Amino acid sequence: MCIAVDFDDCTDCHQESYDQWSSSAHGTADCEICHTPAEGGFDGHVVDPSGSVPTADLSSEVCGDCHAAIFDEWNEFAGEEFDMEAMASHSEPTEVAEPYVLHSDVSCVVCKSTDGAILNLEEAEVYMLNEEAAHDLEVTEWAIACVACHDPHEGGLWLEESTLLCGNCHNTEGVVADGKTPVVRHAQWDMVSTSVYVDGTHPTGIGCVDCHMSMVPLDGEVTTGHDFDFDAVALSDPDSSNECYSCHLDSLSSSVEVKQETVSQRLSYLNSLKEESNVVLESFNGTDVYGPQLANYNNGLFYLTEVENDGSLGIHNMFRTEDDLDMAERYFNLVIGESLGVDEPVGQVPAPGGIVVVMIFATVAFLIKRD
Repeated sequence: MCIAVDFDDCTDCHQESYDQWSSSAHGTADCEICHTPAEGGFDGHVVDPSGSVPTADLSSEVCGDCHAAIFDEWNEFAGEEFDMEAMASHSEPTEVAEPYVLHSDVSCVVCKSTDGAILNLEEAEVYMLNEEAAHDLEVTEWAIACVACHDPHEGGLWLEESTLLCGNCHNTEGVVADGKTPVVRHAQWDMVSTSVYVDGTHPTGIGCVDCHMSMVPLDGEVTTGHDFDFDAVALSDPDSSNECYSCHLDSLSSSVEVKQETVSQRLSYLNSLKEESNVVLESFNGTDVYGPQLANYNNGLFYLTEVENDGSLGIHNMFRTEDDLDMAERYFNLVIGESLGVDEPVGQVPAPGGIVVVMIFATVAFLIKRD
């Protein structure tokens, strides 16, 4: 039996989705633009809803048929200048760049795929992953496509609070320094949500989209920011939609550069300190002090990587960044100080050669005493 389907008939089962879709700008489009019918067609779905289920195309290419300019901004991965080893993009397919994610836990699935992101946003609060549903998910789109952020039926965002929307993936999953956690990833939410931008210190509240999706006129066109790249020069444009220029004038770009350079230099120093403390830690292997000093070393890594993997070089939260780097230095120095018999961090970190000399003298003294 063949039935001529009127898409108003979808209301019989999909009233809420139909109401959203029909009252939005997408209401002029047919359901079949995004939904592909099974072999029996839409009429087969009407006759046997569970036996002939249409599939939903979650790819951004579907959206790009109408939103070409925005799609081109989002689709950085397709550009010839895109360097997959040095750059990251929401359009970058995880199955290509990070194939290990295909066999990882649910936290990877809900943040590295469009199918998972939609599930993730069913719980609006950060750190509240929809793990139960994600375990059974068959991912069809291993990129963060348009519908990972936008409800396709109404066109708006899944969450009106855009910073909260971003924070559902860009967060540390609530980890704390426990002596066992050596790496902190995706710390953007944790940094921004405790920063001056949201606590009332800054004259105006600033969220992710203000800096990462600011609209700037360029060569007669307006960029929408769907590449999500931070560009301090563009944000300093008097015509930028974030209005930073009204207070910062031409100083924003140089101010950002100075702050980032300071953090960058300190990260370089702390990575050298990390290597030194690692050498000392290995010298304790097999001794009673190895366990406690491994915990100190892991805590040092915790605070160091929170700053590194935040990626903003302090711009998201300079106060927390400085505190994290202070803590990293303290913990690495605790490890180094143990080799010198110092309970608290040493005031000045000895050069690697200095530690070797100390260890040699200690060995010689032990041999003389034994003889």
